Amino acid sequence: MVFDTTRVGGSGDPLPDRDILEGFDQLIAADRLFGADLNPSNLKKSGKGAPFLVRRHPPHHRMLALWRDLFANRALPQEVLEALAPEILGLAHGDGLLLFGKDRILYDCQIVRGNEAVGHLTLSLYREHEPVFRFLPLPRRPGRRIVYIEGISLSAQSTGYASALFRHYERLFHDLGFHRFRLKASLSVGKYYWAKEGFDCEDRKQFGEMRENLHALVQRLGLPVEEQEVRRLNHASMVAIFRRDLLIPVYRNADGYYATVRDASHTEEFRFPLGKAFLLCSDPWDGYKVIYTDTPRRTALVWSESFLGHEPRPGHPESPKRLEALETAIREEGMRESLIFLEPYIPAMESLHAVHDPVYLEAFREATARGDRHFAVRDCAISEGSYEAAKLAAGGVMAGIDAVLSGRSDNVFCAVRPPGHHAGRSSAMGFCFVNNVAAGARYARSAYGVERVYILDWDVHHGNGTQALFDEDPLTFFCSLHEHPSFCYPGTGRRLERGRGAGLGATLNIPLAPHAGDREMIEAFEREVVPSIEEFRPGLILLSAGFDAHRDDPIAGLECTEDAYVHMTRRVLELADRHCEGRVVSVLEGGYRTESLVSSAIAHIKTLQGREGSPCSSARG
Repeated sequence: MVFDTTRVGGSGDPLPDRDILEGFDQLIAADRLFGADLNPSNLKKSGKGAPFLVRRHPPHHRMLALWRDLFANRALPQEVLEALAPEILGLAHGDGLLLFGKDRILYDCQIVRGNEAVGHLTLSLYREHEPVFRFLPLPRRPGRRIVYIEGISLSAQSTGYASALFRHYERLFHDLGFHRFRLKASLSVGKYYWAKEGFDCEDRKQFGEMRENLHALVQRLGLPVEEQEVRRLNHASMVAIFRRDLLIPVYRNADGYYATVRDASHTEEFRFPLGKAFLLCSDPWDGYKVIYTDTPRRTALVWSESFLGHEPRPGHPESPKRLEALETAIREEGMRESLIFLEPYIPAMESLHAVHDPVYLEAFREATARGDRHFAVRDCAISEGSYEAAKLAAGGVMAGIDAVLSGRSDNVFCAVRPPGHHAGRSSAMGFCFVNNVAAGARYARSAYGVERVYILDWDVHHGNGTQALFDEDPLTFFCSLHEHPSFCYPGTGRRLERGRGAGLGATLNIPLAPHAGDREMIEAFEREVVPSIEEFRPGLILLSAGFDAHRDDPIAGLECTEDAYVHMTRRVLELADRHCEGRVVSVLEGGYRTESLVSSAIAHIKTLQGREGSPCSSARG
């Protein structure tokens, strides 16, 4: 990197305006900086016609204002231009220009091998501007900084060049403070390539249609693919690598476009893996990829409005308002740009049957269908949407496990509801119906072969359902920090409960006395939880992350603050780095005072991201 990355990354003082202006003048004198307008006659993505019309550069004050907006004066123009042009695999950039448009800066160059031009690249750098008040055009606030890949083409084969170039760009634009890559995945090979590189569909409805079309192709060809396998796909990169063991025929025409059916123009037959073949033949799609601007760790968030479909009676502590407030705080804290948003999916019933009796699940479904007001016990209030929301919550944890174990994210917070850690094999209690963490642990083992799973439950209430489900399992360690059962629901979780049979010793309960706070929680964590993780050496850590041990929560008697959650999260990440490649899947459980739930969860998520300093603007004490 040719510039000071600490300065560019956001620490240190911005460069003086005079240095930036001097940089502009140097590039102007070298004929490497111009003004530009988009060419309205250019057929986008056709490869015909110039994409823009070069003109005289704008006034210096306008260029400076745009440079400040995009780079905050943390890099000189000539430094940025040089950093955009690395030599990779024998290919370099020639005639690289910075072009100033009305609201963006373009980088345009030839790709050369020696003295021969073998390709072309254009990037557009701009910032989204969002209305402060929805539906009103003014005022507007600065939004995400975007790198739009206008086009990249190579006439010469160079395996790995584009991948290596964009790995370089991910690091570069991270340091420059950008938030996203965007592109139009239109060419046949491009649709597969960009999905493989981790770009996802901008329009989630379009991705849903893509998934439906893939399922239709599977059915038409009579392939041995379960519907649930397709339903699990929630990112274009997962489509790209889907079922590599199944080769199917596709047909190419003279222009290099593919189709799944042979016709008069698509005549040349190839056989590709199912996911790759499907993407080669799919419709164009708008893509994006997050650049992790200010977070050392890639943290995903599982979220869906469908979780709000579980609507207990008015006044019930486990209200949809819990997640609504958390989603609002994530947006207001400016965290949307640095989180990977994941969609949950309805899991296969076989996955749920690995945890719950089918008869019990059917009784739950029937209760919601009848319009019952509660299920099994009165504290388990339900509504028409409760059964689907509960299944989706378990599927949300599975989607999080997919992301972590496939390498799409380092860790994940599953903002799901209803909670699950009190639910047993055939029992609902404590606002819980389906045991989300338990379903996730079984799924990680069956789908990814994770042998040793450590479940840490720091909800103020003992996770009796999770403990019972793994009581005899020596490969699933269950540890719970909670208020002493003599004083707190559900009355279980004493130290003598250590597991049974082959699982004896794989359960650790750490009850805390009423009014215990951060000091007692952290001391117990360091004294007992840390050594148990070190000794167990898990392949995956699951957190039942309830935030009702907070001092402001009305349902129990511990008096912790956000500091305890930050400390435990940071230490879990350190242990996960040592033993399981950083793989942590955190699942929301309790937390029933909106303000303390939100501040604690935000602090927890920021710590998962590796952020230091004050955990949340609303955190207290």
